[in-house]
Amino acid sequence: SLALASIVETPFGELEGFEHVTESGTKTNVFLGIRYARVDKHFEKPEMEEKWAPSRLAATEFGPSCYPYTESFLAFHAPSSEDCLFMNIITPSQSQSDKLPVFVFIHGGGFCVGASTHYGYKRLAERVAAEGIVVVTINYRLGPFGFFSLGDSEAPGSMGLWDLTVGLRFLNQILPSFGGDPSRITVSGHSAGSMAASALQYSPHSNPLFAQSILMSGSVVAEVSNSQRVIEESKKLVKMLGCEANTTRETLDCMQKLSSVEIVLGLDKVGVDIIHANSFPYQPRIDGDFFPQPIDELVRTAPNKIRSMSGVAEQEGALFTLIIGALRLNETEMSTYSRENLVKFIETHVVTNEEHGEHANEFRRLLVDFYVNKDEREGDAAFYIQRYSDLIGDIQYVAPLYREIQMKLANEWPSFLYILQQGTENPPRDALPVKGQYHGDELHYFSDNTGIYPMKENDHDFVAAGNHFARAIVNFVNNGDPSSSSLSWPAVSKNNPFQHASIAAKTRFEKNTYREGTALHWLETVPQSVPVELLRKSRLPCAHKPEIHTEL
Repeated sequence: SLALASIVETPFGELEGFEHVTESGTKTNVFLGIRYARVDKHFEKPEMEEKWAPSRLAATEFGPSCYPYTESFLAFHAPSSEDCLFMNIITPSQSQSDKLPVFVFIHGGGFCVGASTHYGYKRLAERVAAEGIVVVTINYRLGPFGFFSLGDSEAPGSMGLWDLTVGLRFLNQILPSFGGDPSRITVSGHSAGSMAASALQYSPHSNPLFAQSILMSGSVVAEVSNSQRVIEESKKLVKMLGCEANTTRETLDCMQKLSSVEIVLGLDKVGVDIIHANSFPYQPRIDGDFFPQPIDELVRTAPNKIRSMSGVAEQEGALFTLIIGALRLNETEMSTYSRENLVKFIETHVVTNEEHGEHANEFRRLLVDFYVNKDEREGDAAFYIQRYSDLIGDIQYVAPLYREIQMKLANEWPSFLYILQQGTENPPRDALPVKGQYHGDELHYFSDNTGIYPMKENDHDFVAAGNHFARAIVNFVNNGDPSSSSLSWPAVSKNNPFQHASIAAKTRFEKNTYREGTALHWLETVPQSVPVELLRKSRLPCAHKPEIHTEL
């Protein structure tokens, strides 16, 4: 219920929020639409907010969302603006003398779509703030506004990551006003939001600004290993908008004269290159600026070894093969999906001759052996669909997670690993051939928005798993360890590099490796035969379907 105003004095001026009482009766204070930075021109770094005018701001409504990647999403992000660098803060009401830990959550959406608004504040208040934690959700620029790059120092890209970095600097100044402790910030995200949180760990610009991370289904090692795509997409956009010129500076001058809406309409004309399903059109890249060196170099030299809790859902790929996006099978394809379909997909979408050259045949052979031939059940469509889903999930989420864990272990960064294994039960899902937890299911635990399938209220197992996961997050944010009285959950170690909590209705800890074959395949077998620079982790295009927003 909206009740009394809550007024907080900050170094930037006064904020007037409101009190929200959670379903279980806990009082929280909510402050929405707090401006943290401004952007003068397209594709430039943000400037941190100095002082608000007027000096008291009403913080009772979400600020506008950042422009999405295409016009088809505009209604879904309304109101949208390029002036979108706002954050939201939810605090426990009871005044505590202790400095409270802080949980920052970055939304996903393939760096193309999404907004902090989509999560709301009620679930986060109930699940996290009510446990004595300051919760922050934040917007950052998307698509070309956040990641446009021409591959040089004039247009290096990764502006969306600079937005988040300035947001963290801003938080370091404003948190004490909310009872938050700037030295106890955990940065978290889901999917592309997790890739962003992962990236923030390694850049020298952001690494000193927080202590811990929670990475839900997304690692930067998947994302930036293929940095050329964003440059190609940016050049297509420049051409479509008639801004080709002799120098990057002239191109930027031309682009900066255009309105944000003209740029979004230009993007729609460029379209999404679906044939090439191996990366988002706009994404971070190793740019020589936000990332002065490659990630594996930065992890070695980072001043702050950030503690992390990271994991994936058991069936990450099924969301993309069965429910949304360019790779989704329709009902006819589901009933007839075959060995030929899967082999052809590997040839056309995963390992192409143009991209992998002389190594293409060997790389394809390794993938066909592992994903098609191994324990093959000929003529069984459900078997091939499961393997298709495994392939997508492994390439995008599981293998990059394992590579990142391996890299952190080698450099003594503490990591706690989890696998989410409790899918939701509901009629549309129950009919699908892949069972278990899909990409994005866990957002039901934290988001006011129910995503694609509303959760069944009486799905007791899913609710129980959600309670275990939320407890682990709260414990980790509070004291750097996700263990609870009912679950001892040690960090990964050299002897047990992928030991993990298996989160389900009955959560347990497992020393073995989840999908051990996948780990061996991507970390050992493939690199022996295919040069590392060719292991461009395949990514999906941004799907043209509005319901994708909370899931990607």
